[in-house]
Amino acid sequence: MPTIVPSPFTEPNAKPDKEPEINTEPRAKPDKEPETNTEPNAKPEQEPKTTTEPSTNPKKEPELDNEPSSTLKQKKQDDWKWKPEPSFEETKLPIFSPNISAPKKLEHPLKNATSLTFMLGEDSYGHYLYGEGPIVKGAYSKFLKYVNHFKSNGIHLNRIMLHSPGGLVNEGLQIAYYIHDNNWTTDSDKYMRCYSSCGFIYAAGTTKRIQKGAEVGFHRPFFPSKPDTPEIIQQMYKEYQYFWQYIGGNKELYDIFMKNYGRDDMYILRTDNVNKFMNTETY
Repeated sequence: MPTIVPSPFTEPNAKPDKEPEINTEPRAKPDKEPETNTEPNAKPEQEPKTTTEPSTNPKKEPELDNEPSSTLKQKKQDDWKWKPEPSFEETKLPIFSPNISAPKKLEHPLKNATSLTFMLGEDSYGHYLYGEGPIVKGAYSKFLKYVNHFKSNGIHLNRIMLHSPGGLVNEGLQIAYYIHDNNWTTDSDKYMRCYSSCGFIYAAGTTKRIQKGAEVGFHRPFFPSKPDTPEIIQQMYKEYQYFWQYIGGNKELYDIFMKNYGRDDMYILRTDNVNKFMNTETY
């Protein structure tokens, strides 16, 4: 049982007194900037005619873009075919990042919460990062700030408990990738209800624990303003397949919730069925 964590069934009334001010940017891609300057700068030197008639240069520039444009079009066509050949940074996050949450009928205790709060927890296994609330914009950046803040104070975290109804998928997936790549444990004690996009985070743990009474729920991502047509269902299945394979997710579980559980349903894992799909320590 956590010693610092407040009762998760009450919505957070206040954020931590002092949110760590740490300059941690979630992700940067410096290696892509030089690419835009190499080829365009080299080609004008091969065309001597442009030096005598500068006014003709703008007319010739579109010709230099023909090949890149066709490449981009081909990439868009390839998005419909799930292939992990492109670079990891290009494929790790889906193009579409809807805001998805647990169905109202499940009555998640934090269904009306508007912010995500992190704090330090401790039990017999040691320290862990406890979070509660929806996965909102900036959740990944906030997660990193807390991790780095505690690290600077000598506390190296590698376990998380998350009590959440869901939220922005790509924010959740970024947390999930970090957890998986850094060999974190995902944990759920008996008070935890980790639904929707929170379920993706739980599944990413390289070690998983769950206590009797806890619930981890999965369903297919959806566009809140659009119906779940067969085309959109197929699109969502392909969009998240890369992530699921990357974390070593169970294909049977993926097929179950992606094909059969939409916005109004949730496939819930508990201590009695979780080990059918993922190796989990139950307690």
